[in-house]
Amino acid sequence: MDLLGGDASAAGAAEDYLGDAVRAGGSTDEWLQRMATTRRSLAPFEIVGVALVKGGARARLVHDGDPWLVTCLVEPESPHRIARVAIGPLVLPGVTARLPMDFADYDLGESEPARHESFIVFGGLPGVGKSTLSEAVGRALRTPVFAIDWLMGALTPFGGHHFDDRWGIGLEQLTTLAMRQLAAGQSVILDSPMEEPALRDRWRSLAARAGAAYLPILCVCPDADEHRRRLEGRHRGIPGWHNAGNWDTVATRLARFPPWDEAMVVDTTVDPDANLRDVLARVRGH
Repeated sequence: MDLLGGDASAAGAAEDYLGDAVRAGGSTDEWLQRMATTRRSLAPFEIVGVALVKGGARARLVHDGDPWLVTCLVEPESPHRIARVAIGPLVLPGVTARLPMDFADYDLGESEPARHESFIVFGGLPGVGKSTLSEAVGRALRTPVFAIDWLMGALTPFGGHHFDDRWGIGLEQLTTLAMRQLAAGQSVILDSPMEEPALRDRWRSLAARAGAAYLPILCVCPDADEHRRRLEGRHRGIPGWHNAGNWDTVATRLARFPPWDEAMVVDTTVDPDANLRDVLARVRGH
């Protein structure tokens, strides 16, 4: 049966198939007519994905470039009649706009004046040791550290590995967490590869808007053999995320890593205590 179409003339055949929840708002004829009207309003559309959900199925559509969802729930008992069909845009109407790429004119809604907060960003490819250093800095400064791998791992039970633009989702979460910390008058540390110049610019603009010191720190491991050993042998225990990484992938990313001239470069093959002292001195000097 075409859930986005239907025909009032099919009411007889549908009568034994549609659940009471579908017919609660009127007759089967009226329901089929509403579905046909919805189909015409969305035409043309493209189905870009179908997945099973608890009690039914869900299809993802694209109409005029915008994503829509169709969810069909069926009764658990035979003959498994349709109990409910819901159609709507993926982004619900009436919600506020997403955070901007440039925060220059964004209202942070600060509850009190800035108090010399720091927005510290640790970048570098997997296995260089940025998480180890960022967490040590966080402990020393008593400042929260938010890492993209932990956020991405938390999405895994909900299909996060298959989300469209899953890294974009993780980075949006990091941006939101940083914004809320800074707006509340608190410093924040983020841990992300930072390969995207646009992301660097975005977070710099957020720091400027919040009146916080923007302190980017690039962790590097110049010894390729050591870098590979760390990457392939690490055991981080992040729920829903992998431990070891793929060296060939990381080596390719390393060769393409865009210059980050404003960042403080930290060689993680040096004494960890010395690196921690250097970073803390940089932070406390602002």
